Amino acid sequence: MKILLVEDDLHSAAILLQLLAESHYTIDAVADAKTAWQYVEAYDYNLIILDVILPDSDGLGLCAKLRNEGYTIPVLLLTAKDSTSDRVMGLEAGADDYVVKPYHFQELVARIRALLRRYHEGDTLIQEFGWNGLRLDLKTNIVTYKQQPLRLTQKEYGLLEIFLRHPQQIFSRSALIDQVWSAGDFPSEEAVTTHIKGLRQKLKAAGLQVDPIESVYGLGYRLKAAPIQATAEPMAISPLANEPIIDKNISSLDKARVQEVIAIMSQKLIASLPEMIAMFRRIAIALDQNKLGADLRYEGYMLAHRLIGSLGSLGFPEGSAIARQLEVMLHSDFSLSIFDVELLQQLVTKLEQATLNPSPSISSEPTLLLADYSPLPLLLIIDDDVRFTHEIHLEAETWGMRIQTANDLTTARAKIAKEAPDVILLDIMFPNSSENGLNFLDELSQRETKIPTVMMSATSGLSARVRSARKGSCSFIEKPASTKEILKTVSRVLYQPFSDRSKVMIVDDDPTLLKILRRSLGNWDIEVVTLQNPHQFWQVLEATEPDLLILDLVMPDYSGIDLCKAVRTDSLWRDLPIVFLSAQTDHETIRQLFIAGADDYLSKPVAESDLYTRVLSRLDRDRLSG
Repeated sequence: MKILLVEDDLHSAAILLQLLAESHYTIDAVADAKTAWQYVEAYDYNLIILDVILPDSDGLGLCAKLRNEGYTIPVLLLTAKDSTSDRVMGLEAGADDYVVKPYHFQELVARIRALLRRYHEGDTLIQEFGWNGLRLDLKTNIVTYKQQPLRLTQKEYGLLEIFLRHPQQIFSRSALIDQVWSAGDFPSEEAVTTHIKGLRQKLKAAGLQVDPIESVYGLGYRLKAAPIQATAEPMAISPLANEPIIDKNISSLDKARVQEVIAIMSQKLIASLPEMIAMFRRIAIALDQNKLGADLRYEGYMLAHRLIGSLGSLGFPEGSAIARQLEVMLHSDFSLSIFDVELLQQLVTKLEQATLNPSPSISSEPTLLLADYSPLPLLLIIDDDVRFTHEIHLEAETWGMRIQTANDLTTARAKIAKEAPDVILLDIMFPNSSENGLNFLDELSQRETKIPTVMMSATSGLSARVRSARKGSCSFIEKPASTKEILKTVSRVLYQPFSDRSKVMIVDDDPTLLKILRRSLGNWDIEVVTLQNPHQFWQVLEATEPDLLILDLVMPDYSGIDLCKAVRTDSLWRDLPIVFLSAQTDHETIRQLFIAGADDYLSKPVAESDLYTRVLSRLDRDRLSG
């Protein structure tokens, strides 16, 4: 099942992405209506989860547009507005269900499951699929063989579900990619073959004597006819049965996992609150000086709106209520004047105080002992420097992490086998071993479930960074580094946020031009990172993770072509869009740029309109291809 999540609240979206992915759903997440519409036109979805208030549009308008264009995809609306008229407007716009923020995540997941069961291809009866003793339960998303559960990956589950739902249909590998992989993934067709092979092996290991998946030469795959006809029919329930608000099939372990994810995201929300409080204080100061513009006011309004859902769902009900008051004050319909400064400042102070201590009960369910389920993400440090690992260990808990250490690679393998960490901090050199960290990184890349890895080395220079990135590391730290810098890097890798703002990195040795380009791109709500010294290129590239790269052709020591080739030969960055800047316009130079891997070329001096057209079109094209 493939779901499109349209939500600009990063914290709520991150929780839903985690919980729904663990229930074997394929999720695409976007933060605005324009991108959502592009995704709907490009991909087939089984459900859309749609926030009502989005940065660029009204979610109700998007819902109505879907219905007017003939799309019958079920739509679940999320909103902080809870009046009867708001509910009626949502349903009249074509929504199938309506959930008010803040909400209980278990209730939301239950409603999602109910909608998917009720609307899938208009069939209200099918609740379970079977094939010769193999069972897939749509209510619990559990696969069993002769009543024994099978542990499948999200991709394996998705492939099996498609075959069981469409037993006579042949699916090409590209069709399977469209239905099972997220839009942000870039798998080759060989990835389908690999996952089907893994699925077949697990089914055989579980005791299934006959391979249920048939390879059709030159066409793709389909489900074989079941050897025992009586078990090939799907089981059914009455379509008149009432759907429960809370899914009774969510086990106690599922509830524990929900609480675990909420606990982790609560810590992340707390960490981001100082920046949000500073934003509200900036608005109050601007109002006091009679300089509050419409853009800043709208930014504060959207922030308050997002906090209503995040704070309420993550255990801060008082903070959610205060955020609702801020939303009302900052709405364009509210007559805001300099006389409201004191009230606004009081609300901001109350919001800051209310978020110091979360509510002891996040849901109406009995409070679970989160410590029993290790709610904090696990960091494994693989380094033979005992003093260094001890220093990290002392600070890690304040950053919301558990720590395990391994002084050698043999110990590391044993600990990973016992409990896979959420992120690994790996030193490159081990003097007392014939192996090194780069070899071990190769080994980690062969795992079915990838573990984000941060590499460390006392060796400086671009070469070590390039070698590390080519082998799939997420980031690189040069020793010596402070404990704060290391944990900040690990935290960034652990909590990769998605954002609706595009990020562009510009490398040019002309500081004046960098200022001009930063100002021009900043006017279009693009985050700009500039770099004048190409020697720091790889460090800045990994730290910022841009969506597009702009390179000057002629620079000291490393030319733009050198940097472009380094990017194109790296597995992590080879698909990054690259635009060149150059005063050289001869045919041979331009030809060399495109041979090196350029996607586009702009001649100096750059016209602002030309820059806008090229950069925005390249970003949109890359987003759509994803």
